[in-house]
Amino acid sequence: MANAVRPTLGPLPRITVMEGLRRIDMPEFLDDGATIARRIIEISPRGDDVGAMLLRQALWRMHDLAGDGTTTMAVMYQSIVDEGIRSMIQYECNAMSLRTGLEKGLATVIASINAQMTPLKGKTSIQNIAGGMCQGDLEMAAILAEIFDIVGIDGLIVVEGYEKSSLEREYIEGTYWKLSGWFSRLFVTDLANKRTTYDDAAILISDMKLTDPAQVIPALERCVKAGIEKLVIIAAEVSDAVIGLVANNTRAKTIEAMVVRTPRVGEMERVANMEDIAVLTGGRIFYSAAFQTLDDFRVEDLGHARRAWATESLFGIYGGKGDPRQVRKHIATVRSKLTMADNDRDRKDVQTRIGRLHGSTVIFRVGGIHEVQRETRKGVAERAVTGIRNGLLGGVVLGGGVALLNAQVALRQLEPRNDDERIAFRILSRALEEPMRTIAHNAGYIPDVIVERVRMAPPGFGFDARTGTLVDMRQAGILDAAAVLGKALEIAVHGAAMVLTTDVIVHHAEPKESLEP
Repeated sequence: MANAVRPTLGPLPRITVMEGLRRIDMPEFLDDGATIARRIIEISPRGDDVGAMLLRQALWRMHDLAGDGTTTMAVMYQSIVDEGIRSMIQYECNAMSLRTGLEKGLATVIASINAQMTPLKGKTSIQNIAGGMCQGDLEMAAILAEIFDIVGIDGLIVVEGYEKSSLEREYIEGTYWKLSGWFSRLFVTDLANKRTTYDDAAILISDMKLTDPAQVIPALERCVKAGIEKLVIIAAEVSDAVIGLVANNTRAKTIEAMVVRTPRVGEMERVANMEDIAVLTGGRIFYSAAFQTLDDFRVEDLGHARRAWATESLFGIYGGKGDPRQVRKHIATVRSKLTMADNDRDRKDVQTRIGRLHGSTVIFRVGGIHEVQRETRKGVAERAVTGIRNGLLGGVVLGGGVALLNAQVALRQLEPRNDDERIAFRILSRALEEPMRTIAHNAGYIPDVIVERVRMAPPGFGFDARTGTLVDMRQAGILDAAAVLGKALEIAVHGAAMVLTTDVIVHHAEPKESLEP
């Protein structure tokens, strides 16, 4: 399992090709450790499969927690397991003593990594680190640097596949929600673009099912009396009769109105999105669990925005007129959920909400000559966005394995309590070299020679596999997010320690099939 992902590490990676399930399916060209591991469902024999699945789960956990650094984690994991088993046989080390020593050494190494951390600031610095993360795609690196420079660390960045071979970015005023949009073409004002745009719009926020026109008439009447000219009604479901009522009022110029879908379908996501819209626009939410009609509606319950727009599948606002203090408070509340998110999907959902609340949105369209290249480049772009954001949030350290190699100094200064701990420190020290060795090997160089050259180089210098020379890593932009590197170390050590201290494997007679790691 580790050997399947090992070739993907470094700026000059080799590719792992996964055969399609059917002969007519195109093979996948993969350079992401977590994706490769996820494609491997089972290996033989069953005893080996258990060990492979332990690493598979660790790879996916690394992907969930950090979105990057999976292969770095895997090669350190493999090194610790191999050296640990060898030491247990050759020196008769106690497995639990080795585990204790590895965990003690881990704390020292992570402290050393944190001490090497520096903030990531400025467009040039972002472009430099993006160059390494984008595997030498300088155009993509330049665009990502521009995007982060414009929308900031909290901006909403949506990476999409693109039918053309080029890279495009589109900056959107305000923000928008997918799985939303108008219910009927009767609401469209721009027929050419199938889009409706209201300036100075009032917004009624709900997740109600509006099936009877009588549910809506009180709200429409009060809006007309208050002089509201343009109204957006957000609802979970709407009947043809209600659509007809709203459209007829628009045609009669009584009040211009449209009905759009409540964003998303999941209960928690729907509630969260309604809360965000309410805070941004200063409106009140009418929950279906509490209201069956809009009889209690008051004009003061409306949210307001300088512009509201909708297409068949999107709903967006620009210039929400909510209280800025409440918006900042709400952003802080949402941001606190980042620390509670235990997987990559939840973390991305929270980060998306923060981006929407900041009102900074960009769509980054990644193209390619064919579908395989498009998917590969899209994956690279998504990992680069995650890596840059991690670097901006938690700082960066020298990449290419240099920061890990530097951490060996702190590990050598750590005093062992017994021979087993001394061996554990040596095992961990060897594992810290493995990412650099793997990068050198994948680029066609002799790992031992490269590691020694870096050790003899001035501080801050490391090996640039793209040129085959020693360079100032910071100046060359070869940097890693400190938080990602720390998480890779933590998962590698704890995962390998579990393997070393496992003595018995119990098989199920008829195991349940599952695609989950």
